[in-house]
Amino acid sequence: MSNSLTIGGTANFRAIDETSFSVAMTGTFDGGVYAKVVGSEQLPDGKIRYDLRHYFTADDGSYVNTQDKLIQTPVEGDFYLAQTEYTVVEASGRFAGLTGSFKSWGAVNYGTGLGVLRFEGELNR
Repeated sequence: MSNSLTIGGTANFRAIDETSFSVAMTGTFDGGVYAKVVGSEQLPDGKIRYDLRHYFTADDGSYVNTQDKLIQTPVEGDFYLAQTEYTVVEASGRFAGLTGSFKSWGAVNYGTGLGVLRFEGELNR
């Protein structure tokens, strides 16, 4: 078993409500994700900082749970640039023993509740 795992892929998501999101993943976490906002703070220049929890479940049942920081920057109208850092708090299956953080960036349209992200990074055992 390797001591590290390089991860990457995309996420397409839809807001369920103002604090919950359903996500379809490709790449390392090929499967689904549930994301929940657990805190937020309005920042200068219209930026918003969110504290989140993500529950990544791969198609083989392996999972990674993370505790996260997201910064959203207004672009135009309902569009925001989203940049997130995910920190692993629990993992099982083929992800068992992995620790560390990875990042994503992308866009969200609050008018439609739709968004897309690209994620990448390396986790270690």
